[in-house]
Amino acid sequence: MSTSDDDVAAVRRFYAAFVTRDYATMKDCFTADAVWHLPGRGALAGDHRGWQAIHDNFLARTGPLSGGTLRAGLVDVAVGTDHIVAIQHATAEHNGRRLDVTGCQLIRMEGGRIAEVQGHYSDQYAFDAFWQAD
Repeated sequence: MSTSDDDVAAVRRFYAAFVTRDYATMKDCFTADAVWHLPGRGALAGDHRGWQAIHDNFLARTGPLSGGTLRAGLVDVAVGTDHIVAIQHATAEHNGRRLDVTGCQLIRMEGGRIAEVQGHYSDQYAFDAFWQAD
């Protein structure tokens, strides 16, 4: 398997849709059985399997848990033979907590769609501390 221009375009489309909270476009970027592995011990951590879990247990919760302050922008994309790495910068501030981390999402693609994401963050402790349930 090798990554294609369509794969890179899908990753970029996902991040652009995340900025505007366009969940329909985000959904189209994933395979039906996609998995997003979010490390740590915060309220969003875990293996989110399938679009509904990715949406309900992770993406849709970022707004309420951040008080609507989360900003996660795509910084760059690194393309390998079998994976894409999306480099992002995220900030938020809510209930006296502050988030300012760089993340690298290791992404496996299938047929121009995201099949698996493994998150890695520059400060996992800060990431966990921010994403706690209120």
